Amino acid sequence: MEFEELLGELRKEASQAAWHIGFLKVAVEESELIASRLNDSYSGYAGIIAESAVKASVILYCARAWDMSSDAVSLRRMLRHLPPLENLLQHKVSRLSESGIDVDKRKFEDRYNIVMDRYREIENDGVHSAVRVLRTEFFAHRIIESKDRHNLKAAGQDVSGLTYDSLLKLAIGTVMLVGEIGYLRDGLANPFRGQLSYAEECCREFWKRVPRLSEAEDPR
Repeated sequence: MEFEELLGELRKEASQAAWHIGFLKVAVEESELIASRLNDSYSGYAGIIAESAVKASVILYCARAWDMSSDAVSLRRMLRHLPPLENLLQHKVSRLSESGIDVDKRKFEDRYNIVMDRYREIENDGVHSAVRVLRTEFFAHRIIESKDRHNLKAAGQDVSGLTYDSLLKLAIGTVMLVGEIGYLRDGLANPFRGQLSYAEECCREFWKRVPRLSEAEDPR
């Protein structure tokens, strides 16, 4: 699978993940508001189920996006196929020269270095260990003590748990990286900051508009 095809697939994944991230972020930040809408309500279980499913989806997104398998559609595999800086720069120069636009080569190189530094920072985040264990033991399979857990613990990595803050930080960073790497290749502005903000705005507005379900339900 070529770089462009991997990039296209990862962009699709990131676009879908942005909605789930927005939902989960609001669920964490507006937990008291949401509880006031759902508490003492039998139909409120639907909201609880939705939050649980979204959390699982975000965990699986992070696990897939950073999968180390050689045949996975992942950031790690895409980076192995990323053209060198010189080729990316030449591609940009050739594309824009047709429109008579000069490329600031130093600025492009600086942005490239920032993106690569950010990639390495997120790749080395210890939270990946907890994500891998959750994926293996609860979502991809159902295992009490997986090989992933034993191998990571033997390597001295923390697999004790995953907080909402660390999960959201990893998920948002991953989505943004996809957009930044896409910019380096085709010059399209990173769309995911706007998509994440819009998803969060929609979900926050949704919970504001939901009535107290215990008061709105028919008595049973």
